[in-house]
Order: sequence, then structure tokens, then C-alpha cells
Amino acid sequence: MAKKFLVFLFLLAIFTLTIAPVSAQGGGGGTLIGAFDVGPGGAPKVIPFMDTAGRTWLSKIWSPLTTLSPDTSGVAPSLATSWSANDDYTVWTFNLREGVLWHDGEPFTASDVVFSLNLALNPDAATQFSSFSSLSAENVASVTAIDDLTVEIALTEPNPRLPFFTIFLWVLPEHALSDMNPADYQNTDWFFTNPIGTGPFMHDEYVADQFWALVPNPNYWDGAPKLDRLINRYFEDETSAILALESGEIQFTYASGDVALRLGEDENFDLYQGPSGVTNYFIFNYRDPIFQDVRVRQAFLYAIDRQAIAETVLQGTAQVVPCLAGFPSMWPDASELNDYAYNPDMARQLLDEAGWDYSRNVEIATYYNNQFHNDAMAAQQAFLADVGVQVTPLPQDVPTYNSYFYTGEGWDISYRGIGVTLGNFPFNFYVAGGFDTTDGEPLMGMAFPELDDLIAKARVESDPDTYVGLLQDICKFQNQNATEGYMWTAVRFGVGSSSLQDFYWFPAGGGGPYEDHPELWSVSS
Repeated sequence: MAKKFLVFLFLLAIFTLTIAPVSAQGGGGGTLIGAFDVGPGGAPKVIPFMDTAGRTWLSKIWSPLTTLSPDTSGVAPSLATSWSANDDYTVWTFNLREGVLWHDGEPFTASDVVFSLNLALNPDAATQFSSFSSLSAENVASVTAIDDLTVEIALTEPNPRLPFFTIFLWVLPEHALSDMNPADYQNTDWFFTNPIGTGPFMHDEYVADQFWALVPNPNYWDGAPKLDRLINRYFEDETSAILALESGEIQFTYASGDVALRLGEDENFDLYQGPSGVTNYFIFNYRDPIFQDVRVRQAFLYAIDRQAIAETVLQGTAQVVPCLAGFPSMWPDASELNDYAYNPDMARQLLDEAGWDYSRNVEIATYYNNQFHNDAMAAQQAFLADVGVQVTPLPQDVPTYNSYFYTGEGWDISYRGIGVTLGNFPFNFYVAGGFDTTDGEPLMGMAFPELDDLIAKARVESDPDTYVGLLQDICKFQNQNATEGYMWTAVRFGVGSSSLQDFYWFPAGGGGPYEDHPELWSVSS
């Protein structure tokens, strides 16, 4: 049974290679202007290894070692075409794609992968890679270039699902960055002035807070792109991007459900939609002792009519969830779960028993600023006020939010989203060392020994059925202990001009990265 999951990964890789279309010669496909950093998958001014989102755009310039399949249900080849592990999943071998060139014409080799992973794990670079990849300087024993097209990653502990996490391993050019001091990584302007990647498009022009323009990479390994130019325009909010779309200034943007459904009735636009795989939830900061009381956390859930918000405010585009996982296959039987059906009387009773200070106002930090989430937060605020809990949403841009949230300091509650899949469950959110918090505690500020034990077992479990059972046990624990305030997972929408040809977008958590074949995109005149 230990080999089942590995065989599954190989089949996915082979299937993706089989169906991948071959692009015609690039050029002549027009200019596509999109608002790729609007919505939860966007992150303006993001760079590799600091990317909590924005990967839809990053993958146009840089390539990861592996990528997600088009619907993000599995892992697919990128710069690595195949991979295998030893019997206990502590040594992984990745076979690299032949003939890949960097944008400046230099050949891509295994040394670039070794350089990139070592940089991502370098404590002086202080990247966010470890928090999202399950890889750290402590659990990576060595990274070795066996030859020009083979990389070996040796681990200090088993990781049966490593290829699902190497989607976060952006490969950077050693020859261009080897002289850089890792401590300067986050502040270098190289990524915006002279970036070199292996992706389908190459840097052309960047103006901060305005746009980033790319041109086709004629040597792209999956075929030269058809587009003449690809431009990411920056907008302060979704509304501005929608207005630009409707006026013809851009050809694509993320859109909230209500807006997308309206535009979907217009023959000038096409909808792109799918399950986000992202759970929206309240994360409580247990560093405030009041949130260590399970009665307070449960009261928040009973106080908010999540089903009513999903059906009316969000117009049926969201499904209420019982735990952090957004997919029903990861949930135990409903008989084992508390549905926290709307019960304001129960909420008031629990708050009274816990000694809640009704004069207190709690800020809820969030990086969401679109109408979908604005409406949801307004409804949450009203329901909580009805039981005497005063909260104030605090919307922020992504860089501001990221600058302090992951330290564990400066916030009490955050309304946020997290992508949860079978392949890359975010265990690091729960364990000490998962994020570089100021006090060394787990991100939420407190550990649960029983949950830690389940996570430790799941991380090394190679049998697929047993692994899923452990995820269901984790869901049950989260639900019964209300470790977070679980809300919903939504259908997400992108809206594009009907002039787009062979365009593809999927609502992947953080923007993936996922296989979208941008080399085929074009814009009809």
C-alpha cells in the first residue's frame, strides 16, 4: 500500500504529458491585459518565495519544480518531468526537463534547482517558503545535483507527498543571483528590473502600482506563446477592475459571485469558475487568554448564521464547512460533527459562562477588500452584534497584512482564506516552528497535543486510505474544539472578454500555480 500514492503521482505526470497541447510559433496573438492581482489569488509586487498568493502571475515568468494539474486536484510536471522516492520516502529523485533555456539563453540545469532550494531555506533570506512547502532547513538533509538533469532531495523524516509541496519551489537562475547576499533577497529590485526565468513570458516593463508588461519567450519549452504582449494592470479593488473590464480597457479579472453572475448574462463576457478549495474562516489568536476558552470560540460559530449568509448574501455561491478542509471527502460522517446551526441564545449563554467583556471591541484583520467578502463581513458583524459582541473589520492590503500576521503579533482575530487539499494539507499552521512567530508558538498561539499527534501521523502516512482517515480525524477534532471559526468555501469566478481565445483560469488557492497553458492564449481582433 505504501507505493499506491507514488504510482498515483506517476500516472498524473504521464497523463498530463500526454494531453499537453503543442503551441504554434509565438507572436501575432495580440495583447492581453488582465487584472491578475485582483481577488484572493493575487498579491501585487510579490516575488518568488515570498508568495502567499499571486502565483498565477509569477508562473508566467518563473517555473516551479512541479505544478498543479489544471483543476488543482493533482500534481503535474513542470521543470521536473518525473520523480520517485525510496521505500521510506526520505530520499526523492527529480528528473528534469531537457533543453530548457533561461530567458537570457543560458541552459537550465540541476544546479539551478539546488541553488534555489538552498536559497529558499537560507535563514538569512527569511523567506516564507518553509511555511508553505513543509520543507525547512531542519528537515532537508541535503540537496544534490546528481547530474545536469537529476536532483536528489534527502530528508530527515519521511514525506510521502513531497511533489505536492515542490509546487512552491520556484527555480531561479544561479548564474544571475549567485553573488547576491541572501540577506538582501527581499529588498533586491532584480525581480522588477531585470528578472530572468524559464516561464512562457519574459520581462519587458514594470511600473510600480501601475502595470507589469511581458513579452513572449520564444524558447519556452512548451512552445512559443501566441500573444504579442501580456500585461498585468494593478487596481486598488475589484470594483475598479470590473469597470475597466466593462469599458474594454482590460480583458480579464477576478469577480465576486454577484458581479460574475450579472456579467455572465452578457454575450460580451465569458465566465471561468470552479470550487476554490479555499476555506474562509476566523483564526483566533490564543495569545489573548479569552480565546483559549472553547466556549467563546463556539459562541462565535453559534452567533453567525453561516447558512443564511451563504445562501442570501453570497447568493448560493458558497458552501458551509465544518472544519478547515473545504472538500467533503476530507470530512468524517456528519453524525460525528457539530453543525453549529444558528443559535444566538446558545451563543449568549456560552459568552456569559466564559465571562466575555461586552464592552470590548475586537478588530478582525483581513486582506479581503472585494464586495463578496465586504458583504460577508458586514453580515458577520451584524450577527455578532446581536449577541453583544462588538467587532470591526480591518481590511488591509496583502503586503501590510503579511508584514505582521505571520509573526503572531498585532492581531486578535483574522478573517482569511486557506487552501486545503489532500496533497498539501497546511499542517504548519498548527505546529511550533511552522511560522517564524515572535514567541516561537504555533501561529494561533497555542498547541493541542491531540491534534499534534494526528498531524505527526498524517505527515508520514503513505497509505492513501489511512491518510484520508487521519485528515477526517483532524477535521473532527477541529470541529469539536472549534479551533477556528469555520465559515464556508466558495465557488470563485473570473470574467473574461469574449475576445479571449484558448484562455484558461481556475480559482486555485493563492493562484496555484497550476497548468493553464498560457502559450496558447490569444486575443481576437
